[in-house]
Amino acid sequence: MLILTRKAGESIKIGDDVTIEVLSMSGSNVKIGIDAPKSINILRKELYDMIKSENINASAVSLDDISGLNNLNELNALNELNKINGLNNLDNFKKLGELNGNNNLNALSSDKNKQI
Repeated sequence: MLILTRKAGESIKIGDDVTIEVLSMSGSNVKIGIDAPKSINILRKELYDMIKSENINASAVSLDDISGLNNLNELNALNELNKINGLNNLDNFKKLGELNGNNNLNALSSDKNKQI
């Protein structure tokens, strides 16, 4: 780690594109200004650590957690087919139940006037 001492109004250059300037000091607080291209992300470390942690947690999702997406894709495909054939969404739930081996949906959908 490089350690530098700077006074208010003094700067530090990082490469050709980044300048860090000490704007003011008050007690234990230091106000700095950073001049960098928009393509460089600048975050406070605690915010960076929080984002990194959330990204790690999000990447730990298992395939079991998203297995319902296949059913959703099947249901959407059935909706499109049934629009062509003049069937309703209740028929889609029944057909989806058949695809997944779930007869409970078939029993629920036998009376088309009932709400699921």
